[in-house]
Amino acid sequence: MAMKPRKLLLKLVTGVLFSLLILSFAVWGIGDIFRGSGQAQAVAEVGGTTIEQRQFAQELSNEINSMSRRLGVQLTMDQARAFGIPQQVLERMITRAMLDELSSRLGMLVTEEQMRKQLLENPDFQGAGGRFDRNRFAQVLRFSGMTEQGFLARAGEDIKRQQLVAAMTDAAVAPESLAERLFGYREERRTADYLRLANADFRDVGEPDTAALQEIYDSAGGELMTPAYKRIALVVLSVAEAARNFTISDARVEEAFESRKDEFSTPERRTVSQAVLPDEAAAKALADRISEGADFFSAVEQATGRPPVDLGSVARGDLPEELAAAVFELEDNRTTAPIRSPLGWHVATVSAIEPGSVATLEENRDKLRQELAEAEAIDSVIDLANRFDETLAGGATIEEAAERLNQQARQVPAIDAQARTPAGALVEGLPSINEFLPVLNRTPVGERSTLTETLDGDYFILRVDGETPAAKKPLAEVRDQVVELWRKREQARLAEEKATALAERVRGGETLAAVAGAEGLSLQQTAPVTRFENDPQRTPSPQLSQQIFDIAAGEVTTLAGTGQAAFSGDGGPAASATLHFPQGVAL
Repeated sequence: MAMKPRKLLLKLVTGVLFSLLILSFAVWGIGDIFRGSGQAQAVAEVGGTTIEQRQFAQELSNEINSMSRRLGVQLTMDQARAFGIPQQVLERMITRAMLDELSSRLGMLVTEEQMRKQLLENPDFQGAGGRFDRNRFAQVLRFSGMTEQGFLARAGEDIKRQQLVAAMTDAAVAPESLAERLFGYREERRTADYLRLANADFRDVGEPDTAALQEIYDSAGGELMTPAYKRIALVVLSVAEAARNFTISDARVEEAFESRKDEFSTPERRTVSQAVLPDEAAAKALADRISEGADFFSAVEQATGRPPVDLGSVARGDLPEELAAAVFELEDNRTTAPIRSPLGWHVATVSAIEPGSVATLEENRDKLRQELAEAEAIDSVIDLANRFDETLAGGATIEEAAERLNQQARQVPAIDAQARTPAGALVEGLPSINEFLPVLNRTPVGERSTLTETLDGDYFILRVDGETPAAKKPLAEVRDQVVELWRKREQARLAEEKATALAERVRGGETLAAVAGAEGLSLQQTAPVTRFENDPQRTPSPQLSQQIFDIAAGEVTTLAGTGQAAFSGDGGPAASATLHFPQGVAL
């Protein structure tokens, strides 16, 4: 049981280790950022590393922009402070600096193979086929303002930090008493009997009067509102559009295919298990027993005292050269003779073969032609963007600049914060939404955005010429919606009142089973659940899983919800709370 508590404490122990690491910097020196040291440009000092205001401001700006893209609205600095973003950024920068100081003192190095693996496996640099795409790599670097050398240097530092953290956490041992208590808290399980009252079962709620409808209408929010719409002028400098102006010869396509043929081909893969033995004699004895008919797995366990090592599905390049040569000559379900490699003596078996495929030029001709054209177009679009900026700097409007450079300036008469028209359709012909929406939403009426580059290599600029504010739809137009909102509120109120009354009967001495029988309800039971259970097959609600740990055995409680799959309503009336799974009240 000792392993489970240790795993649960991984984050806790990591935090403790970093706290000790911070204390150790009392010797190395970590600047007091709150007291002020007279160095106006230093936010913090860690050993010989200074975190400058400029660096902090840049990283903070990047984090705010990243959060804004995820939320679809540009955060102000006050909102960023409310989210705790400045403190998070500073803590992250200090932690990085501490790890960098420590890795430097330990003389840690990163191999070329580690760097190559980091680069090829980074999903940000992979194309549609899941393979490394150099054009995408170049676009990401340009978008983030980094050189290739700068990226590789930063990646190397990241690898060293990861190794250092892994070394510290792997070696950590928590006090047994603390581990046991936390393990018990997390793994304690309880079972609850419950009744479910569905809101929808309370059908007879009557009809609302005028005052009730007006109350619901006045308190309702976004569901009865029309969104705000902006009227904008937009210019997009598109790589895909520019690529149409480039003609790529067949010779260039063929040359690119030959140099990248492996990228489009699928290597043969084999499912391999092996035993590694100390010497040739032991390997030969094992191979002989298997060739005489012994089962591979049984023979390996008998010879080594442990099961074979399952290498899984591997390509030729995944194995040492000596082992790969033998393994990839085997037929299915055959075993190799003893093989010597720098790792020892091997006996391996192949249990499955996945044939590879060799790509042909015809299969990839159009794709390569497009990629080559877009690679050429990227430089063209960058040049066009620079000239566009220069034209704007000379006093031209975006329409005038577009006309001079033979580009199109579009007028979008109405676009909301999610880039949709009043009809609800997504506005067509927009650049990448993740980059476009924050710019759209933070640009005020009468202002022009900066020329912005997207991750795809496109550029865009917009000007907001007008705005129609958000407004509540007239009551007459949304009366049916308001009536439905009133009905749901009444159903939730009746369900809660009924559940409270049933709970009082149980507290008065009736059993839950007797109440269920009298009311025609089904008595149900959860599976044994922890405080953190959220599987709907085991519990009707994550909130129920938590709540049954707040009461003693034999006590009764109620839990309300509307049945919508969401998390909200905390702190509000039970009848209006929105829980994840219940469609009524459980007790």
